[in-house]
This record gives sequence, C-alpha cells and structure tokens, in this order.
Amino acid sequence: MADISLLRELVRPGSALPDQLARRYATARPFPHLVMDNLFTAELLENALREFDLSALNDVNVFRDRMQAKQSTSMATALPPAVQRFFDIVHGAPFLRLVTRLTGITGLVPDPYLYGGGMHEVGGQGQFQVHLDFSHHPVTNLENRLALLTYLNAGWDHADGGGLELWHDAPRRRAVEIRPLFARTVLMEQSARAWHGHPQPVQPGRVRRALIAYFYTAPRPETRDRSKTTLYLPNSRQSVAQRLEAVLRRLAPPLIMDAARARRRARRKAQGGGQQA
Repeated sequence: MADISLLRELVRPGSALPDQLARRYATARPFPHLVMDNLFTAELLENALREFDLSALNDVNVFRDRMQAKQSTSMATALPPAVQRFFDIVHGAPFLRLVTRLTGITGLVPDPYLYGGGMHEVGGQGQFQVHLDFSHHPVTNLENRLALLTYLNAGWDHADGGGLELWHDAPRRRAVEIRPLFARTVLMEQSARAWHGHPQPVQPGRVRRALIAYFYTAPRPETRDRSKTTLYLPNSRQSVAQRLEAVLRRLAPPLIMDAARARRRARRKAQGGGQQA
C-alpha cells in the first residue's frame, strides 16, 4: 500500500476521491478512461526506470513494420527486480479492488505473464498507429477488459511526439491526446470502441518508455464475435500504404497476415537486419 498513494486515500474513511475518479472514468470520451498523475510513488517508478534496459533482457520482442515500430518484453522475459516489484503490486488484490471501484468491472483477473504488456520502449521515429488491442488472451481465452499504462519519461514535451491518442471511429478523428509524462498512469477500457495509439513518431534522441498491464474477466457472450487480434483504424493522417494495410488486416484471415509478416522477417534477416515484425 505504501507504493500506491491513491490506495491510501481509498481506505481513508469518508474519502470522496475514489467516487470522483469513478465518475470521471465513466463519463470520459471517446470511451471510458482515466488519467492519474502520481498514482504510484516516485521512488517505485525511479527504481523501475533505473533497471529499464531491454538490451540486457532475454526474449525481447521487436516490432517493425508500417503500422508500428517498438520493442517490448514477452511472456518469457525475466523482468528486472524493481520492474517485477511494480507488476507484483499491480497484480495484487488491493490494487484489483481499487480498479474495480474506479471502473465498476467486477471479477477482474490479472495476467502475471504479461501477454502484450510488460516493458515497452519506442525509440526515435518509432510509432504505433491507431488500433484496437486484442480482445481475448490467446492462452486463457479470458476477455481483455482494461489496460493500465504507466509512463517513465521525464521532461517530455509535446514536441517530442509519442503522445497517446484516443480516437472516435465515427467520424474518424482524434478526441484526446495524453502526453506520456513520468509517473502518469492511464487506465482505459478495452472494447470495440477503444481506438488508441501513438501515431506521431517519437523524435530522434528521445526514448518513450512505459509499463503496461491488462486486466481480464470471463468472456461475455456478446463479445464472442470480436476480432481476437490487433485491428487498425484507417485514417487520413496515414500514408496510402498504411491505410491499405489497415484495411487488409481487417479483411485478410490471420494466417495470411502471419505469412506476410514471416516473409518480411525472412527478407530483413537476409538483408542483415534481423528484426522481427
């Protein structure tokens, strides 16, 4: 509890803050989300940042294609101790009770293996086009309900790029831009309307770092037909090639897209790049 200032406020008798935050979450547009500064203590996050070195870790994912350019840990990565401490807190029962109170979602289940989550890093010119995250966990088939993103970027200006954008899909336009400032946490709904990304490239010389976790519930019948893979939102700010790929990813079966990514990986490896898509 000492590492979560809001949790101390939550258990204080008569505190109005949790209910205020819950109302902000429920009424946020374009979909429910909450931006909280200093939810976690500076000491906890500074310790995590000191150990944030993906080059020293095993089994790191590298994504590099038209739609995204970034690196992240995988389910097999052994996390540094201070980073693991952060996720142990996030996955604990006291924090889950807090998240339930803020969102109204009961029966939340964490994923200690951090599929799609963990440590995320975006270097100069890196980006992630506006998208919907995966709807179900590929191993447990639990439904993805919430994403928690905590940023570790000191002195981050708007000109540095990489702002988290939340979008309307009809009409297609940006509704909110959130700067990825140090100790800023975003809690956001995962659903068929939760379009988000950071399509503006990170400027050369800057590195955007985040700690990300997802929370799940048992699958609901009405979400059975949602795509289980990442979907992208075609929009006028993208290049022609990016818009085409976003459309193809919606239409093409996953096996075809997987085969195309495998061909790109093999081509880059033959050229000496050795990157993964």
